[in-house]
Amino acid sequence: MKKKSSLKQFDSEQKMDDYLEQADLGNEFGRQGKLHKAKMRKINLDLPEWLLLQLDIEASRAGVSRQPLIKLWLIQKLDEEHKKRT
Repeated sequence: MKKKSSLKQFDSEQKMDDYLEQADLGNEFGRQGKLHKAKMRKINLDLPEWLLLQLDIEASRAGVSRQPLIKLWLIQKLDEEHKKRT
């Protein structure tokens, strides 16, 4: 019997965008692609108003809200730093 894929399927790009906007992808896949439930912690981050405005502009361009944009950029930067060291 063929194993059913655990990958999400979307009928349209808009449905995929909507899912990605609200989904916490850390809950979906770990670095090795294995399903796991990420432990979430809230943090307080004080940022200057000009930086928040710039983040909101970039988030609007990307079609997402501020929080997923920040998460994505942090993940990308951490991956870049990890690649530099290895």
